[in-house]
Amino acid sequence: MPELPDLAILRDRLSPELLGQKIRSIEIVDPIVVRNLIGATPDEVYKELPLLSLERRGPFLNFIFEKMNIVIHPMLSGRFSLDPKYKKKDLCVRIVTEGPVLNYADDTRMGKVYFLNEGELGRIPKYEEQGIDLLSEEFTLAAFLKTIEKSRQQIRAFLMDQSKLSVLGNAYADEALFAAKLHPKTPCNRLSLGEKTFLYESIKKVIADSIEYIRAKNAPLDVKVRDHVKVRNRKNEPCPVCGTTIRRANVLGYDSFFCPVCQPAKGEQFIPWGTQDNSTQVN
Repeated sequence: MPELPDLAILRDRLSPELLGQKIRSIEIVDPIVVRNLIGATPDEVYKELPLLSLERRGPFLNFIFEKMNIVIHPMLSGRFSLDPKYKKKDLCVRIVTEGPVLNYADDTRMGKVYFLNEGELGRIPKYEEQGIDLLSEEFTLAAFLKTIEKSRQQIRAFLMDQSKLSVLGNAYADEALFAAKLHPKTPCNRLSLGEKTFLYESIKKVIADSIEYIRAKNAPLDVKVRDHVKVRNRKNEPCPVCGTTIRRANVLGYDSFFCPVCQPAKGEQFIPWGTQDNSTQVN
């Protein structure tokens, strides 16, 4: 939380509330998440600056001011709220404008809030190394096929590689593979052209459908909407398609959830996924 559909909705919901609003104060509640690259106190530098635009680049939200930026990378557990009375213990940064109050909370402190000058976005790790934006016009079938063409990665690892695709998180990587009927450990170079094409179409549909669902749900900003997912975090539940028990595998350090019948493994596997339970095997 949040992943691409969440971030797309956050940008859409925060923009009309914050655009044009001048900053009154910035309160650093927990400096562990802050990366101050401006050489001065943010509260002094940003005061009275109006927000000009809010852009998303992969997993980053870029709040753009004249000659200044605030970039937030929420990673696994970052959350946003416009509640002016937000005082939960996970609050990290509070940005008070002449209108709304933007709160950034993060109970694991894994996310980052960057204060930096215009033109210095390259100082943020991975910001300029993002691959094809999955919501952009550049994400075409031809571009996808060219990106995956020579990869020997396991397909789930490929989908999670932000330097190639920007950006699928854990939940939607699992959902895209389920929709495409592909086992998460399948090597990219063993996929047929038809399977690659179907995967591309599945990614587009899963992301689009999820954005539509989350928008219609209209939950509070800091609530993670995941009741629409079919396999993610549903270990031991029945597959919604065939009823087989959903399994969990470890793919290069990441948990992946899948149906062993709908997503059969290609070739011999160390773990016979169709007959044996496993939740800790690393491969």
